[in-house]
Amino acid sequence: MWFKDKNNFAKAHKLTKKEAVKFQCTAEHLVAQCDGGKDNEGNIVAACLFCNQKRHQRKKPDNPETYKQLVQRRIIRGKWHPKTQHHLLLGC
Repeated sequence: MWFKDKNNFAKAHKLTKKEAVKFQCTAEHLVAQCDGGKDNEGNIVAACLFCNQKRHQRKKPDNPETYKQLVQRRIIRGKWHPKTQHHLLLGC
């Protein structure tokens, strides 16, 4: 993930700037604020923009552990990010 410099991240990983946007580091609330989640260390983790958005686009977002397992299964199958970006996820 990148935090401040999308251009260097894109260049280092041979991505377009548009592809690199998906890997922007965001703060993900494990328990959403609308569900009573707090802004504290135990409830906030780093997540790429793509994962953060995908989790919250679901009709009913999964709990953090269930969602993590879903993402890991899809990464292993090569079906999370587009194949051109999949090589970046193998260490996730």
